[in-house]
Amino acid sequence: MIDGLLAWLRETEGPLPYVVLAAAGGVEYALPFLPGDTVTLFGAFLAMTAGKAPWAVFLAVNAGSLLGALLAYGAGRWLAGRPGSPYFERPAVRAAIATIQAGFLRHGVAYLVVNRFLPALRAFVFVAAGMARMPLVPVLVWGGVSAALWNALILLVAWSVGRNWARLEAIFATYAQVVTVVIAAVALVMLARWRRRRRAAPTDGEPPPAGPP
Repeated sequence: MIDGLLAWLRETEGPLPYVVLAAAGGVEYALPFLPGDTVTLFGAFLAMTAGKAPWAVFLAVNAGSLLGALLAYGAGRWLAGRPGSPYFERPAVRAAIATIQAGFLRHGVAYLVVNRFLPALRAFVFVAAGMARMPLVPVLVWGGVSAALWNALILLVAWSVGRNWARLEAIFATYAQVVTVVIAAVALVMLARWRRRRRAAPTDGEPPPAGPP
């Protein structure tokens, strides 16, 4: 399917390829398991090799990224507005939502600026922003900054690599693998710290352990 889409993008003239690139720029926010960056990468490659306008590719993928971010943010706002649901009344779920909201109060801008550089997690950053009820304008502004930086990086790397599609794809595949491993390692460390604190905390009805005399 992806191979056919890439071939079609290469062969099709006019504005339609840019519309498809815009959709590809947003698809990873709405459906993060689909390879949206593959099509975005190929758009940059086309700008270098097939006469597609680099500025139009850049604008198209940024517009798609903002649309996808808006959809993910809306999903988060919808989830946050369902406190009456039995699932959202569970203590663990309520605690997770409270943690998300507290995190975005402290570091929301930083999360949004780095989101586009985090494979597979970028959609959930905007869902979390919606659940935290972060104002829409800062979400779109800082999410747009992140998308612009990422897409500019893709275009710059494509320009330096030139016509070698396999090398361009390999560079970003390696990047995604490295970042995924780092994210997994950080998540495991955070989980271990949380479990250690939970075990150290006194249980209900029991006094805390006595300190040294």
